[in-house]
Amino acid sequence: MKVALVTGGSKGIGREVTRLLLNEGIIVYILGRDEHALQRAKDQLGSANLFTIQGDVSDPAVGKRAIEEIIKTHARLDLLVNNAGMSMRGRVADTEPRVVETMININYLGSSYLTYWALPHLIDTKGSVIFTSSLVALHGIAKVASYAAAKGALSAYSESLRAEVSPLGVHVGIIYVGFTENDPNKVIYDSQGRLIPLVKRKNSHSQGDVAKKMLTMITKRKKRMVLTPLGKFSSILYRLLPNLSDWIITRFNPTDKQYGEVE
Repeated sequence: MKVALVTGGSKGIGREVTRLLLNEGIIVYILGRDEHALQRAKDQLGSANLFTIQGDVSDPAVGKRAIEEIIKTHARLDLLVNNAGMSMRGRVADTEPRVVETMININYLGSSYLTYWALPHLIDTKGSVIFTSSLVALHGIAKVASYAAAKGALSAYSESLRAEVSPLGVHVGIIYVGFTENDPNKVIYDSQGRLIPLVKRKNSHSQGDVAKKMLTMITKRKKRMVLTPLGKFSSILYRLLPNLSDWIITRFNPTDKQYGEVE
């Protein structure tokens, strides 16, 4: 049986892609910081092929321990889904350095640490490594600079990785996700590092829809996927008409209410 590791697998998109992988008959490990959320996901999904590992992806020792545990138990790894992430809201001038550091640690470094430890085993199985990014990585917008930068780093990282390992049979994919429905208790950081609730948005992608797209990326070994019609249109506009894109985005100044900040 194939074996997968999904970071951030206890909640949201990570939980739903785990559900689909289990339905495909794959053994899945989910890695997350919240022990209670991990157990809740295990109870909800109810599969004997689901295992949990508690830890913070931004700690390189956690990634090493997770991969060692998987290899010790199953002697293989076929898929790594670097899904763990955390968002923020705040203007650059207001965002404290520790928030910037947190965004880089969770959204970029965590993925690179896990990939480093997993790569020898993915080469052995000619497996896949997937990165969950965001539409704001394609073109930054106001009040998410640190988050956009961290997710944007995954683009360059995945491209360089692909150049190195695709000749060895390893598939590298990156998916750019737009606004997606969130769990009721979803929180993000504000500019001062405080956790605040994320306001539910209309017309968001469902977590299940995003998970299905991710499964398609995995099974068809696609390199790049941009979600939502608006996201696809924006991606083309950014490439073909960069000056117009800059003009539009500069004048789009979302309110605090749109971004879920508390007043």
